[in-house]
Amino acid sequence: MINLNGKSAILYRRVSTADQKEFGNSLNAQQSSLRDFCDKNSINIVKEFQEDYSAKNFNRPEWKRLNDFAKKNKNGIDYLLVVDWDRFSRNVFEALGVINDFKERGIEVNCIGKWINYNDPAQIMMQLMYLGMPEVDNKIRSQKVQMGMRQGLKEGRYNVKPPIGYLPGKDELGKTLIQLDPVKAPLIEELFATFSLGLYSQNEIIKMEKFKLLKLSKSTLSRTLKNILYVGEVRVNSSGEEAEQIVKGLHKPIVSKEIFNKVQRLLISRTKNNSKRNKMRDDMYLRGHLKCAKCGGNLTGSASTSKTGAKHYYYHCNRAKGCKESFKVEDAHNELIEVFRAMKPPVEVCDLFELTLEDHYKTSKQSQYNDIKRVKIEIERIEIKKGKLLDKLLDDVITNKDYTNHTKAINKELTEKRNELLNLNDYKKDLSEYINYGLKLIQNLETFFENSDVLIKNKLMSSIFEDKIEFDGVKYRTPKFKDGFEFIYQKINELEGLKKETGNSFSDVSRLVPLTIPFSNSFYQNLTDIYSLKELLYSEGIADINGLPLIKPDNTVHSLLPNGY
Repeated sequence: MINLNGKSAILYRRVSTADQKEFGNSLNAQQSSLRDFCDKNSINIVKEFQEDYSAKNFNRPEWKRLNDFAKKNKNGIDYLLVVDWDRFSRNVFEALGVINDFKERGIEVNCIGKWINYNDPAQIMMQLMYLGMPEVDNKIRSQKVQMGMRQGLKEGRYNVKPPIGYLPGKDELGKTLIQLDPVKAPLIEELFATFSLGLYSQNEIIKMEKFKLLKLSKSTLSRTLKNILYVGEVRVNSSGEEAEQIVKGLHKPIVSKEIFNKVQRLLISRTKNNSKRNKMRDDMYLRGHLKCAKCGGNLTGSASTSKTGAKHYYYHCNRAKGCKESFKVEDAHNELIEVFRAMKPPVEVCDLFELTLEDHYKTSKQSQYNDIKRVKIEIERIEIKKGKLLDKLLDDVITNKDYTNHTKAINKELTEKRNELLNLNDYKKDLSEYINYGLKLIQNLETFFENSDVLIKNKLMSSIFEDKIEFDGVKYRTPKFKDGFEFIYQKINELEGLKKETGNSFSDVSRLVPLTIPFSNSFYQNLTDIYSLKELLYSEGIADINGLPLIKPDNTVHSLLPNGY
């Protein structure tokens, strides 16, 4: 290090609340280090500045005062000194600009812990690394936080600012779980019920005295009425290659699905009447569900007008990306109906499935009881283990650090087992009914789809297919089904195949096909989504209360899509 004897310096100390908690970078500790350095090197301290502020940028109150002071007194200052480069800034590009500004004033910015010789190119490269590391660290931490929040959402924990009607809260394990607002939740329930009557506009709702406490604007009301959180569901937005998901929330719903769906239909209906664009949406209801068979890109739709003034609708690829794939909307729609027709299994196989399902559930209760008993024993074992660990700490057998590390792992295991117990208590609930409805839906899919509005069509597509489907202008490629549909078709194929192989009667075949219900949240969620269609189709007058079509379907039996389409 060069001789600093007789030089003058400004001292800058900065800390954030997070720094103090995590690293103990207190202002007092920085002050002591800076003053000791100046004392040992005979540096004259001109002025000291300190602040409790983030280093995201230089828009800091005390930094502005420091900068003004340096401008006015630049002739009497040789250095601006910090304890560490992350005290100076965590934005490498902005930091380099500020360092250069001070250099032009004749003031060198330097760090007492990682001193830089600006005449040495290698050390300048080191400075870039020192300045860049905190920024990289921040981004990594931010990514971890985002990943944690996303995982929480996928588990059904809404972990951002709750909407009107909910309050921030915790569950019994201390995890984030929004709670009902005792005052506003009943108002939200009444808000949905009032709007579902179809008698009032959004403006009229806003002006109602009973909803004044909610402080609704038109945009807030619109968002509220569309928010699936109120029916106990959580939306997980798409991220990278991971598609958007709708999962069952762990929080308590405020609004019934029946009322919520009624509100959605009203909103769509009113929008239809006010917007020509929705005519295009209705005519091109597969937008958002198709991808290009040539390039794999998402397809969109548009209309063209002929010389006669007639409208013609097309699905096409993004031409800006160079793909010119295009086909008529009616071709895609007509062929999709053929796909649904091909998906229809023989009635006798569905009847057999129902019998097999019934037999399974007669014996599944005991199995479920055994699983619950097993998990409870495991939880008890883990809690005993946790207690023994505390005893070791109190007896000075292990250190606090060891206790903390072991406890973290034990708590994780305990949480997993408790969640498994919750799932076991909840799982298989009404699954028999859900699967039976899935069978009815499959048998009448063509009829239901053809007679539904765009809302139900979109719901059907999202409930059936795991991903966007591919159409080459003539045929659809064999699609991938979601877990619930995949399970039903798999069992139908097994039953039909076994019947052909053995030549046995269907009653004998039922005993040869084990019915193992998948244990997964995605399977349960898909069945729940499928079952929610029952209410929609009934309210629209397409199906009766039992899920059977009011419009007589085509009774023709075709081969299943996975085997013959």
